Amino acid sequence: MSDNKLRRLPLAAAALLVCFGAQADYTSPDGKFRMSGFGTLGVAKTNNDEVKFNYPGQGGGASKDYSIHPDSKVAIQGTQTFTNTVSATAQIMTKYDAEGDYIPKFEWAFAKWQAMPGLNIRAGRMGAPYFMISDFRDVGYANTPVRPNLDVYGQVPVSSFDGVDVSYQFNLGSATLTSTLWTGNSKADFANTLTSAGTPTDPVSVEIKRTVGLNLLAEFDNGLSIRFGHAGGKLTVGSPTTNSLIAAAQQLGAFGLSAEDQAGVGSLLTRDSKASFTGIGLAYDQNDIVLATEFTKRKNERGIVADTTGWYFMGGYRLGSFLPYVSWSRVKVDDSNGAAPSFASAGTVLTNTGGAAAPALQQLIGGTTASFNTQKLTQRTISAGVRWDVASGFALKAQFDHVRKPANSAGMFLVPDAAVEVATGQQFVGNRKNVNVVTLSVDFVF
Repeated sequence: MSDNKLRRLPLAAAALLVCFGAQADYTSPDGKFRMSGFGTLGVAKTNNDEVKFNYPGQGGGASKDYSIHPDSKVAIQGTQTFTNTVSATAQIMTKYDAEGDYIPKFEWAFAKWQAMPGLNIRAGRMGAPYFMISDFRDVGYANTPVRPNLDVYGQVPVSSFDGVDVSYQFNLGSATLTSTLWTGNSKADFANTLTSAGTPTDPVSVEIKRTVGLNLLAEFDNGLSIRFGHAGGKLTVGSPTTNSLIAAAQQLGAFGLSAEDQAGVGSLLTRDSKASFTGIGLAYDQNDIVLATEFTKRKNERGIVADTTGWYFMGGYRLGSFLPYVSWSRVKVDDSNGAAPSFASAGTVLTNTGGAAAPALQQLIGGTTASFNTQKLTQRTISAGVRWDVASGFALKAQFDHVRKPANSAGMFLVPDAAVEVATGQQFVGNRKNVNVVTLSVDFVF
């Protein structure tokens, strides 16, 4: 991270603290404009210095040193009503991003038309509805745990989409049913390593185009909600690192790198691949009992992005203003969609170049293996925490996560220098590891 970016961190923290003094949400005298906001100031620490714990895609995170990066954020949202049926909403959020910086960005910016009672049509930038709590996944105060379960929510690297959705809601007995059809494009930057052999790397660019999704939600009077969602689109993942590896493999082809090894490196490229995400979730909140669970599947037709399955179960019980909770979760790789090539022809390249190609070959092997390692996500997590609702709109949380990662997996962690990890024998990726994470956070709405 650059010095300029480091100097901006106190400004971001100050912005969070200023919000504590803000008035509760503002409504204009004519009632047509409303402004509100939310934020989290969180501090996390682990027992491991080999990797970074973060929300997948961020350009840094927590280790044995305390870090505010994984969970701290602040957002402000405004809605302008133009007529009885037409309104516009915008949300600007600041949180730690893939470039390792805090820069305000439009998370939402959409217009809404209430075409008829129960029928809504929206167009613009909206929250990507892949999960049960997609609309408020960033609102820490609205959620029981410190953060959405990463074994499930870390599978999709985009949080918003540009497009259109149509929702229809109606009552059926004791249930309120909502169906939503949505379509559009998403784009996000994603950091899967900070350096390569000591050289800073650019974030990966993730694009999901021509997405079409359907969500069905049933909400019952007894506090039970059930949701099903499915979405599919065309996935493209690109980065300068991937392009340079493919170019290097092609250049070494002139010195004897086999077509098989070149094709193996080429499989790092994911372009317009058919991808889908399916999830079913259940939540219950009644009589001091809080339960939630989701089961999800990610599929990708070709390229480096692995097929995965994730699930979690969370349960808690309110004791006055305190809500202790526990959760169990897992993410596993169903299909890696390829593996790093064997580079059996490396000896031929070295012979043909008299050893001169050794540095370039070593960088190619290390970079390719490291890239494939980023898709080895399997891990299990057991979490326990407590939420204390100190006052209206203000909550304190403490959470402990015990993450168990098997051998030959990076889990959901960020390996700071993946190429060095490969060169030194994949000490984290190659071995079983247990990582403990402790988090304290303050959530607020205003």
